Amino acid sequence: MKYEIDSAGAPAFVQAADRGSKPGRRAILGALVLAPILALSLGSAGAQAQTSLAQSWAFNDPANTALNASANSVSAVNGGSQWTAGIAQTLTDGAGNLRFGYNSSSTANSYAPINTPTANVGGVYAASIVIKAWDIKNGADSGSTRPIFNFSFRSAASTSSSIVAQAIFTATPAGVVLTVRDTSANIYPIATLPSKLPGPLSLTLKVDKSPAIKTYTLSYAIDVPGGEAFSQTGPLDAGGNARVITHLSLGLSGNFPNGGSNQAPLVDRIEVSTSPAPLVTTGPPADGRPGMPSNLLTYFDGQRMQSNKPPVGGPALLLMGGGAEVNTAFTQRAYPIVNGGDIVVLRISGSNGYQPYFFTNLVAELPADLQAGLKPNSVETLIVDARDKANSAYVANAVAKANMIWIAGGDQSPYIENWRDTELSRAVKAAYLRGAVIGGTSAGMVVATEWMYDPGALSAVTSPEAVADPYRPSMILSATKLFDLPLGFNILAEPHFQDRDRMGRTLAFMARLRKDARTSLIYGVALDERTSLFIDKNSIGSFQRAPFLAGKALGDGYILREDGRKTSLTQVGAGLPLIYRNALKVKLSPGQSFDFARGTSTQTATPISVEGAVPVNPY
Repeated sequence: MKYEIDSAGAPAFVQAADRGSKPGRRAILGALVLAPILALSLGSAGAQAQTSLAQSWAFNDPANTALNASANSVSAVNGGSQWTAGIAQTLTDGAGNLRFGYNSSSTANSYAPINTPTANVGGVYAASIVIKAWDIKNGADSGSTRPIFNFSFRSAASTSSSIVAQAIFTATPAGVVLTVRDTSANIYPIATLPSKLPGPLSLTLKVDKSPAIKTYTLSYAIDVPGGEAFSQTGPLDAGGNARVITHLSLGLSGNFPNGGSNQAPLVDRIEVSTSPAPLVTTGPPADGRPGMPSNLLTYFDGQRMQSNKPPVGGPALLLMGGGAEVNTAFTQRAYPIVNGGDIVVLRISGSNGYQPYFFTNLVAELPADLQAGLKPNSVETLIVDARDKANSAYVANAVAKANMIWIAGGDQSPYIENWRDTELSRAVKAAYLRGAVIGGTSAGMVVATEWMYDPGALSAVTSPEAVADPYRPSMILSATKLFDLPLGFNILAEPHFQDRDRMGRTLAFMARLRKDARTSLIYGVALDERTSLFIDKNSIGSFQRAPFLAGKALGDGYILREDGRKTSLTQVGAGLPLIYRNALKVKLSPGQSFDFARGTSTQTATPISVEGAVPVNPY
């Protein structure tokens, strides 16, 4: 299984997960975790679901703030709501996380009312929790095996006869067992997770109370290369069908000695989204747009009538290396070009996390005198997970008329498979020619440029593997461009650069392209997480990074290129370790730039070589 995963921070969470018995990569697309709405089932009749983010807690309070006062970062419906009570020793850490508490004898619960319109009572509910770490060894103070915590939808702020569906985490000698409980106290096993998480765990519990569906779905993924992922769907019992969801519940207990070598769960974020029972579309809306396909999932904020304001000063490319987005790259560079027009977010799967981010949050960071003029006319997220949707008139119209198109992170191979040579790809080019900003993070950064890593179902290649054999089967660069954007020509994009130690594989890709005579000019554009490169209409790439955050390294940007006189393809062959000498590396810090038209920068270019092994300390 291949994982090119982006943990994109606050605006959006996207990861790939296998469904059921883990079939091939194509089945991955149907089960997305770290998304408040998870692979919404639209039914065989083909239905349209408009999903809204009800609540989102980012826990951005000062250190040692109790749960029931924790920050409500997004509240899309009827004002905010908080948790009803604190739980012993459950406090924020001051770095955007909630430290779970310890309870040696019983479970303590807190409840959050869900801001749900009345129309949603028969619809779809999804709650996501992102846990950054835990290290839990079996052995409560009593020596018993008890749940660590649970996470549930309920019909009341009470533990009595209120459960609709509940996810339970229990420590055992074999690991942390994940199960689902229904209203009749039936327990359904899902998986056994590691006692110590190797990377962030993201879990989504979805309840679909639509008349023809009535199911729960529990999905999770661990964000490490090749990380474990799973999704299971089952029927709601009679009690679950009858109860109206009103609250999200978090229940904690101990099941690990307090202190010592144990690390209790550290929660990064909790989100709840809702969608009304889906309705079949009956024809084109009265807003001048083409009719929407009934199987297309979208999220929308703003004016349905499309803006006639043109982009100003474009086109441009905005590339981000994954992790949290760089707000200033949007507010200082992209939004002035967008000029109050429409923004479209493209995804293969996922949620509406970019809706409040683009429509509200970033606008608040603009200078006060510019907010009214630069606020987007609309923001629409399109879940385009099949070629028929990519060829629909609705999608092509929305994309072609957008002043900014943003491509979420995830796995670039499905993007290439489902969007190449479609009306969507042609519409992106049309928007670019109008002067729009085209950009993306992580996998979205990759597909916005010319040379795209596309290993399909193969495992993602690492730097040691690429250097050991630059012709190994997983060293696959796409044969043709996806969007054909001139500002992205001659660029090989590598996100998560230092974070995943990709210097070796980037140089191996460059050597392959040159050895195979696929290009005479290549730039490796390599970005660490939480960084960006904005390439303007004159091909000047300007580097920025997100502000310092405790626990996160300050990232850099790198431009790798060849020296026409000195670079040597000394040994580039199948089965042979790579020897590639005297390429050039330009390291960028905030405010610094690179001129792609001339291949120059005010920053000094330093030589970098591969001598049969991954370079030591290459950053």
